[in-house]
This record gives sequence, C-alpha cells and structure tokens, in this order.
Amino acid sequence: MPVLLTEAEVNERAINLPAFPRVVNDILETLEDDNATLGALVQFVERDPVITARIVSIANSASMGSRHGSQLRDVNMAVSRIGLARVKEIVLNVSMAEFAHKSQVSSSFWEHSVAVAVTAQELARFTHISADYALVAGLLHDIGKLWTARFYPLEFQMVRSTVDCSERGILDVERQYFGMDHCEISGILANRWGLPAPVVSAVRHHHDPSPVLSEKLVDLTHVAEVFCNALDLTGSEGNQVPSFCEAACIAIGFDWNQDINSLFGKIEARTEHACAVFR
Repeated sequence: MPVLLTEAEVNERAINLPAFPRVVNDILETLEDDNATLGALVQFVERDPVITARIVSIANSASMGSRHGSQLRDVNMAVSRIGLARVKEIVLNVSMAEFAHKSQVSSSFWEHSVAVAVTAQELARFTHISADYALVAGLLHDIGKLWTARFYPLEFQMVRSTVDCSERGILDVERQYFGMDHCEISGILANRWGLPAPVVSAVRHHHDPSPVLSEKLVDLTHVAEVFCNALDLTGSEGNQVPSFCEAACIAIGFDWNQDINSLFGKIEARTEHACAVFR
C-alpha cells in the first residue's frame, strides 16, 4: 500500500528528528546584516565547545612555522587569525556534521550531501554567488530522503530497489510510494527550520530548476548535483547522473571555456577531505 504523505505529517514527524543547529540560521542571518561584527560571530562560536575546539585547533595549525607561532587559546584571537569567511565555513561544516551524526543515517547519504555542498560552494566562488548559502543548500538538498528513511524505512528501501532495477526517475518512484517526492519534503523541512527563502527554493527545486530560473541558488544546486554525480565524487553504487537543465548552467554564468579542469580538481580534492569527517 502506498503512503500518502501530507505537509502536516512531515512537519509533525520532524519533531522526532535531531534539533536543527540554530547556529546555521545565525550564520546565514549575518550574511544579510551589514552591521554584523566579529564579536557577534565569536558569540555564535562560543556556544558550541566542539566548534570552539575546531577553530582554535585550525588557528594554531595555521600559525605553525609563521611569525605567529605561539599557541592560541582565545577564541577572539583564533577567529581573527583565520578570518571571518573561513570561520563561517568551519561553523557550518562542523554543526552539520554533528546533525548528521545524531541523525544516524548511512555514511553514503551524508558523503553525497557533503560532495554536493563542496561542489556548490566551489561553483559559487567560480560564478560569484554566495558560497555560504551554496554550502547549506548542498548539505540539505536531499534532507527529504533522510526523513523518509527515518520514518518509512521499508518504503524507502523499496524506492531504492525500484530505481536500481528500472529506468524510472527517483521522483516518479517516490511519488508512487509516498504521494510526494524528497524535494517536496526537503522544502517543507527547510521552511520549518526557518532557513532563508533562497535555500528553501534550492532544496525544493534542485531536480527541476525550470520553474524558478530567476533564483540562482536553485540553478547552482541543480548544476552542483549533476557535476557531483558525473564526477562520481563518492564512488557510490548505483550513482546516476540526473537530467541536466542547460538553462540553469547559463543562468549562473558558468563558462565551459574557463579553466574547468582546475575547478574540478579542487572539487575532487576538497570532497575527499570533507567526506573524511563522516567516515
């Protein structure tokens, strides 16, 4: 019997997922706040001892062999040494890694999410779009799959088996079993967590950006997942390259005549390093 999911059920059951990291929303809000200060970012960092330890450790590693060789223990100094952009990236990565660990899903799911996030972030820098928004959209683009795996594990496995044994697209099969696809569920969850509208749109439409081509983050997330799968960044069995919307590539200003070998090389190296967090 197919399950006919509703938005109300998705929201109701979401309560039983791990708490979404508030610091992610805090960081994203600073991107639109011209008055955001270094002190405000330090306050976000100091709320989480894991993030604090990671930033101090990275700051000390960065200072080895330099004239700033002394060991740091102060978060303010560590943040100043690393720089705001790098600190934001660390906070987003570590907080989402904790969320992934608490969600108790397979490592392959999060390795794919991380790979898409890295690809999206590098594409954003390549095409001058917000890299922080891109990172979060990439990490959360398949969060609807986590929801179905958590609450309907049998149907989730049946979807995977059907996709592997047929030529049907995953969205079509999901709608058969659930009455909605993982993109719709992802959008509901992102909205519930109060994420910015561009991120909500990106996770909701990343398989088909054509209805919202005016939102570059949607196009970017779509292109990032296509590139991620085409490059086979995680070596997952049954890896499928989704249908590619060429208009999305044009919308983000991606130029095939630029040095894409360097871009893809950076994506592959960063993905390998980032996925180690989830292994």
